[in-house]
Amino acid sequence: MLPTDTLFLLAALVGLFYVWCRYTYGYWQRHKIPYIQPIPLIGNTKVMFTLSKSFFLYLSDVYDDDKTSNAAAVGIYIFNKPALVLREPELIKSVLIKDFQKFSNRAGACDPHGDALGSNNLFFMRNPQWKELRTKISPVFTTGKIKNMYPLMTEIGQELETNLKTYAKSGDSFVTEVKEVCALFTTDMIASIAFGIKANSLANPNGEFRKQGRKIFDFTLRRAIDFSIAFFYPNWVSKLRIKLFTPEFSTFLRGTISHVMAEREKSKATRNDLIDVLVNIKKEAIENGEYNAKMQDVLAAQAALFLTAGFETSSSTMTFTLYELSKRPDLQKRLRNEIYEALVAENGKLSYETISNLPYLGMVVDEVLRLYPVLPFLDRQHLHKDGESPFDLKPYYDYTVPKDMSVYIPLFAIQRDPKYWPNPNTFDPERFSPENKNTHPPMAYMPFGNGPRNCIGSRIGLLQSKLGLVHILKDHYVATCAKTPEEITFDPFSFVLSYKDGIYLRFVNDKLYERSANK
Repeated sequence: MLPTDTLFLLAALVGLFYVWCRYTYGYWQRHKIPYIQPIPLIGNTKVMFTLSKSFFLYLSDVYDDDKTSNAAAVGIYIFNKPALVLREPELIKSVLIKDFQKFSNRAGACDPHGDALGSNNLFFMRNPQWKELRTKISPVFTTGKIKNMYPLMTEIGQELETNLKTYAKSGDSFVTEVKEVCALFTTDMIASIAFGIKANSLANPNGEFRKQGRKIFDFTLRRAIDFSIAFFYPNWVSKLRIKLFTPEFSTFLRGTISHVMAEREKSKATRNDLIDVLVNIKKEAIENGEYNAKMQDVLAAQAALFLTAGFETSSSTMTFTLYELSKRPDLQKRLRNEIYEALVAENGKLSYETISNLPYLGMVVDEVLRLYPVLPFLDRQHLHKDGESPFDLKPYYDYTVPKDMSVYIPLFAIQRDPKYWPNPNTFDPERFSPENKNTHPPMAYMPFGNGPRNCIGSRIGLLQSKLGLVHILKDHYVATCAKTPEEITFDPFSFVLSYKDGIYLRFVNDKLYERSANK
């Protein structure tokens, strides 16, 4: 039997733990905010331990919970830390647009010392450095600059067509994992239009660019933990030495960007691409006496973000589009007919204006982005300035959001909310017809975010997705096969929407356009 003193000590510790739990996990109840019942010590992060789904998608479960279906905002606990999940469109609009200055930073962060490429890129960079850098990089994404890149993009599109002809076929068809095909295409695309490099991933799938990109989005358990800490407990990233960009990838990118920038400076060539902008930023920093190794890391960080985000988002959009079309041959036929007629009218080469404005292609891609926003959530940190009134939840709740609190917006759930989207899980491009598009409620469709911190590369992303789809569907249609999943199961380790086991489809070469061109 334990000594009496030990029993008293244990009882006191249990009592203190009980009081701590009651106080810590009674925060939302005290403030009269609807909340999801937490578990002591881990709060609402159970899914991080069970791995039943990613915590990024769990935020959508919070949104959909029957107990909070009428709530404007829902309280959760990330371990012992209170955080908010927003449901009410007006609150979401305030956070992203009206009161942006109070929410200009993401809640997530990277280690500024151990992961320079992670912490210094536009995605994670904090204000005011973020605003200054975004202003300098924005010219890459103007309509004029993208239009100038378009001939380079169509070259990669032609290479995609050539690549599809190399697959070993049974008759006129072959079965393959679609995401890898699309990722090879988008990797070559980004390498060309951003860096002026021929990555040749389509011809050599194990080339350095694709190999490094593949590793970044290889979501192992360890990588899942790293991303979860960076997004939900960023104060731990330095202590635990969390890195979003691996040392191998960082070395590869630094070397590549330094070489490409040096070649561009030497040749004085102009391509209107990301490297031109980075060279100009470097030149300005040198003139101001501000250029150093840290500044070079800031430049390399933008290239790292452009590469990883550029190939992953567009390849995912293309993959999910082909998957949905494979299950709806009638819709696929309508889209292919539109593409065929446009190709015939322009002798097989679509202009930038034409591909940007194909109505049904636009409707299909918009609907795919509704069902599958690549990043299924938005995160913001409340940081009002000294002397500035903090953000509150009035008129919904008499609650003032504390400084540093994290706020989450579950895009996946919002874009599948039956209140805004009838039959929300059905693939229906008609939702985005010209007459229906104007009826969408504000803040119900945000696949690229909204407000000043929206996705800077959304126009290029849409264009390369559309271009890839045109070059695939030009002479191929896609159909389901024995390995095609009936329903999508998302990878619980991934922070982006990614199918767990790959998506296999049958590609059938019916030479729709080729037959017409050869007449």
